[in-house]
Amino acid sequence: MNLDQLLAAPDACLLIVAPHPDDESLAAGGVIQRALAHGARVHIVFVTDGDNNPWPQRLLERRLRIGARERERWGARRRGEAQCALRELGAEAVAVHRLGWADGGVTWKLVDETADAIAQWRTLLAEIAPTLLVLPDLADGHPDHSALHVLMELVLNGMPETRRPQCLCYLLHGHAGIDDTRRVAFALTDQEQTRKRAAIHAHASQIALSRRRLLRFATAREHFAVGVGNCLGDGGLSGPRLPWQPPRGLRSTMVLLAVDAQGGQRIPCKDARAANLFWRNGASAARAGRSLQAPYYIKLYSSVPSPWVFDVWGWRRFVG
Repeated sequence: MNLDQLLAAPDACLLIVAPHPDDESLAAGGVIQRALAHGARVHIVFVTDGDNNPWPQRLLERRLRIGARERERWGARRRGEAQCALRELGAEAVAVHRLGWADGGVTWKLVDETADAIAQWRTLLAEIAPTLLVLPDLADGHPDHSALHVLMELVLNGMPETRRPQCLCYLLHGHAGIDDTRRVAFALTDQEQTRKRAAIHAHASQIALSRRRLLRFATAREHFAVGVGNCLGDGGLSGPRLPWQPPRGLRSTMVLLAVDAQGGQRIPCKDARAANLFWRNGASAARAGRSLQAPYYIKLYSSVPSPWVFDVWGWRRFVG
């Protein structure tokens, strides 16, 4: 994929999907600058305000308890930081869309409000008409990121092929790497790299606890995976056998989250005589309440409270 050629096209329109303020700068600060330099239209969708981010807030505000009022104030701070970051990128005039979804709640938006979420994004894509869509990768370890990828696949799968934008996926969390067969690297100029670093610094609330991790993305290249879902032709997983084998003692605390174009399900993990989903070793796992229509997506979720935010068992794509 020649990004410069794509961004320089007469009808070029770049759409960045950012689950939280700062994702736009970390993942695509260079691409945003290059798109503007080529005269392309640029839109950024901030899905949440990043207001449910308690540890930096406790540090910077010197408080232990964080309630609704404090979260609202933190969200306003992060919105302001995002605007400063766009200014550092020379992108203060780009079109910004703020959905106001719950930070940390995108998974439940996907599973419990599937039809409404798909409809909202179809309307957005119809209005914006992007030619290049930059979104989180399915393998990203943050649950908001991976759930957004699943949602976008469902949206794109329902669009005529002639209207689908080209897609680039980014990874910001976890240990998964981009498949070499899909990898594309976008080289930044010295000036673009300098401005991207300044944009990352503008997200001061996030730099407070994660400076080293965030500045790892202020390099001379931005890396993406090309394509999503059915466009990949990778087949995905097939059959009723799941890729996981959790310890037997934990299974009573787990549910399988499943979603397809018809909606989402929360499926308790328990031995079922008429099971239609099975663990990796073939043992009975659960019974879905209805047949899942390919492509569908399943995630193993533990209901045990934990301070750990990132996925242990993330979403997987099934094609049959």
